[in-house]
Formats: sequence, C-alpha cells, structure tokens
Amino acid sequence: MAKEIREWIVAILIALAVVILVRMFLFTTYSVDGLSMDPTLEDGDRVIVNKFIYDISDIDRDDVIVFDSHQDASYVKRVIGVPGDTVEMKDRVVYVNGEALSEDYVVHQGETYLDNFTLETLGVEGDTIPEGQYLVLGDNRPVSRDSRDFGLISESDIIGEVQLRFWPFNEIAIDF
Repeated sequence: MAKEIREWIVAILIALAVVILVRMFLFTTYSVDGLSMDPTLEDGDRVIVNKFIYDISDIDRDDVIVFDSHQDASYVKRVIGVPGDTVEMKDRVVYVNGEALSEDYVVHQGETYLDNFTLETLGVEGDTIPEGQYLVLGDNRPVSRDSRDFGLISESDIIGEVQLRFWPFNEIAIDF
C-alpha cells in the first residue's frame, strides 16, 4: 500500500512539474477584460497565448498579441505597425506605408474615439517605427486604449500571440 501511494505522489508531482513548465515557457491562458477587441474577442472570452512563437518567428502585422502594460493588467491588441513601417490614420482609415489597410475586423466606426494620428503625434522620432517597437490598436477603436494612448510598445513587453479562443465553447476559434 505504501509503495502504491508513493507511486501516485511521484506521478502527481511529475504532472504538476510538466504543467508548471508548460505554463512558464510555452503557453498560458488569459481572460479578455473589456470591449476593446470586440467583435474579434469579447469581454469574458478565454484565450490561449503562445509564449514561445516569437522565439522562432517574427512578429507580423495583424497578429493579435498580449503584452504587459506596466500600468495595470496585460492588454490584448492587434499589431498594426512593425519596425520600418510608416503608419497614420486619416478619416478613420489606417494607412501603413502609404496604403490603406483593409480592416474587416473593425466594425465600430460610428462612435467618437477614432482619432487621426501620425507617428509624430504618437511621440515617435523619425518617419518610421524603430527597431524593437510596435504600434498596436484595438479592433473596437472608439473604446480601445492602445498606441494612441500610450505610444509604441516594446518587443520585450510582448508576452505572446493569441492562438486559440477556447471559451465560450460555442465560439472556439483559431483565426483572428
């Protein structure tokens, strides 16, 4: 009986160690708080974030990421501008490198908070986004706190890419 109990304890400890290692280095879960990514991600959605993806690939425009805000909670936003890009918004249209973005995921355009901006008005020196910096915007622009509020985000603050919405179960998704 004592041998069986020890075997169970060892198995449980190994399982816990594996779970802890996976959560620390590979994947983690986040709960979406607020409406800034609506309709892509809604308040209360639960997502899995791949923490190691950017160790093996580049951060791309349109990636939905989680990053540390250093103010309060972590944020979920969409990457709009990457290093070397010029970005501006005029009349509710975002232009990257002079071309208008097709943003089917932005549906809330009748409200107020859709400020025009340039990189200069966001406090960026020069004409392009510097290395290691990214411009992020929420999909629900009227209510989103994003690069229009706090400027560019640093690559070192990016926790990972949202790769799966698993809650609610009837809205499981992998393509954002």
